Amino acid sequence: MKILIADDDKIGRLVLAKQLETWGHQVLQAVDGMEAFAIFQQEVPPLVITDWMMPKLDGPGLCSKIREEESDSDNLCFIILLTSKESSEDLAQGIQAGANDFITKPFEPLELQARLRNGEWILNLQAELKRKKEEAVQLSRTDALTQLMNRRAMLDTMRLDEDRMRRERRPLGLVMIDLDHFKAVNDNYGHNMGDTVLKGAAECFSSAIRGGDYVGRWGGEEFLIALPGADIIQCAEVAERCRNQLAAMRFTTEDGETIQVTASFGTASAEGADRVELLDLVEQADRALYWAKDSGRNRVKIYVASADPNLKQNPRG
Repeated sequence: MKILIADDDKIGRLVLAKQLETWGHQVLQAVDGMEAFAIFQQEVPPLVITDWMMPKLDGPGLCSKIREEESDSDNLCFIILLTSKESSEDLAQGIQAGANDFITKPFEPLELQARLRNGEWILNLQAELKRKKEEAVQLSRTDALTQLMNRRAMLDTMRLDEDRMRRERRPLGLVMIDLDHFKAVNDNYGHNMGDTVLKGAAECFSSAIRGGDYVGRWGGEEFLIALPGADIIQCAEVAERCRNQLAAMRFTTEDGETIQVTASFGTASAEGADRVELLDLVEQADRALYWAKDSGRNRVKIYVASADPNLKQNPRG
């Protein structure tokens, strides 16, 4: 473990450093609190051992500055204060400043080792909690079946790209996809086969898109591809590539039957200073998808405002 020592007593600091290095730790040294804080900002060690009394910045002051530096972080270092102070008021001051533990001078190596083990245990627990929190966030944004982004994650990401594309004066393209006759797959071959088809389609679309584009499961058998920087022609090209690749795939049922699945695609792109808002763009792609369904399925349609019949309902099948 990387450990930062802050102590103006050179002999005591060197002895402590030697002991820590003997136990296999990497040691950083500072002669006062200000130097220690500068090293902390650069190296971000997980554990700090600081003397209480130091020039320029004392131990409690160093604790306070470190905690202020960590105010927006989930990775809080473990701070041990070295002190000859034993009153409850002094210890309360150290805790309030941000210290996690204390060692009273002079101390035995076994006591120091025990304090370090406690610090390591706390740090490991903190890391595990952070990992579980990140996993929970990831699960809340991921479709469990296909491992693509879910609708919530897609909307959040697309809103960021919408702002970025506006600033850069570049278009934002969308491709809405709906698998053709998917209900028949579930009805004829079972939901396990339906799940296999959905996962296969997800892999197909992910492999067919360009770098910087991303795809999510919009719901049911619907998928949505976001294409930052793509005009309507580029959207149609990506959609056609996805359509061809999916149509070329074959799925084998439990009975050994081979089936083919196709999809219909609707594309739309927002451009210019007076571009439509994101949800309106999604609606445009959805209308183009309806046109693809209505004209026979397994095809790509682009959204053209002059051709929009302003339908309020989009049948699926």
